[in-house]
Amino acid sequence: MKLTLFEIAGLAGGRILRGDPGAVVTNFFTDSRCAGPGLMFVPIRGENNDGHDFIGSAFRNGAAASFTDHPMEAEGPLVLVEDCRAALQRAAEKYRERFSLPILGITGSVGKTTAKEMAALAIGAGHKVWKTPGNANSQVGVPITVCGLEPEHTAAVVEMGVSMPGEMERIARVVKPTCGIITTIGTSHIEFMKTRENIMAEKVKLADYLKSDAPLFVSGDNDLLSSLDSGGRYRIVTFGLSEGCMWRGTDLETDSGGQSFLCRTPDGRTQSVRLPAPGSHMACDALAALAAADWLGVPLPDAARALAGYIPPKMRQVISQEGGVLLIDDSYNASPDSMRSALGLLAGQEISGQRFAVLAGMRELGDYTQQGHLETGAYAKELGIDTLIAVGELGEIIAEGYGPGAICAKDNAQAWELLRELLRPGDAVLVKGSRGMKTEGIVEKIKENHIC
Repeated sequence: MKLTLFEIAGLAGGRILRGDPGAVVTNFFTDSRCAGPGLMFVPIRGENNDGHDFIGSAFRNGAAASFTDHPMEAEGPLVLVEDCRAALQRAAEKYRERFSLPILGITGSVGKTTAKEMAALAIGAGHKVWKTPGNANSQVGVPITVCGLEPEHTAAVVEMGVSMPGEMERIARVVKPTCGIITTIGTSHIEFMKTRENIMAEKVKLADYLKSDAPLFVSGDNDLLSSLDSGGRYRIVTFGLSEGCMWRGTDLETDSGGQSFLCRTPDGRTQSVRLPAPGSHMACDALAALAAADWLGVPLPDAARALAGYIPPKMRQVISQEGGVLLIDDSYNASPDSMRSALGLLAGQEISGQRFAVLAGMRELGDYTQQGHLETGAYAKELGIDTLIAVGELGEIIAEGYGPGAICAKDNAQAWELLRELLRPGDAVLVKGSRGMKTEGIVEKIKENHIC
């Protein structure tokens, strides 16, 4: 992006309070510590902090300009708007309209970031791709991602997350995707959405800007998505492992280095795929990526070769050997659906020792909190996980679902002390919990203090 302050004020529906209208802005940011030349600060009002309190800090750290929702004195250029978040979205929406490239929008209850990374790899085999940095999939992260588009890009992959009703409509208006992927519909954010049907209705709004011949790739293995009907507004294309999926994975074989499977396309083609990550859910994300790449004109063999270079994002089912113990670091976040996925991955590991699951609580489940935690513990027991260490108050409910043999730890520190006493060479351990539980601290202890 390369816009003048005058252009930004026009796009955002604001006016310049002070500063050179010709000053150039190259993108936006929201953390005053991340200021830099050409970057414009977006002060967000939150529950605990008001970004306007950090405008001075942003300028001292090198910000080129800042939005504000009220007149004020500042050390640098200011653009006055009614609402800073809405102004960012409006500016990004108008900036997006300058591009005619294909944009793949990706959403889903779980697997969004993984699918985004895989899709960017597969599509990148035939395009110059811009993708969402990290997991910047929020009401603020999505417009900042869109503003990273440059003329040299020939395709983009944008991760689109929502947690409240009405959010997808706003970011879809910014992105205007030309095709889309919905990985699955589960129970993430059900506290605010109330039902899985409401979650699906919200996420499907990603397709509001699709043309009638454009595809929305959805999981044919998911009970709700498999029966989705667009009413002819766009094409529904299913992917998955079940019979009847249009893009189907068969002949899955897992080994120590990942997995191999056969991709079968709707028109009868077949393509062998090597993926350096185990788990049937990973294969499904790869199928979605291949389907999207094929739609965008990337030869299927080229897209499949690109997926062989997939590297899991940090703290998302990253498997490593730590002093004789197999560690599955899935500490980034958690929901009942992703818990099941991670537990299945742990259960599928070929090891000589025992399987340990260190699980902390899951947030934003609302009325589903009790049931979701109980079912997670019960599923761990069903899979034959040898030892469950449940962390925190919500973890106690997971332990209740697991039944006799579960161990409760009041916090991460106690969980680590228990692990240090219990783990032996040949064992495998999964660490997982909601973002706020900071279970990556347990992972760090395992890595710093090799058990064997």
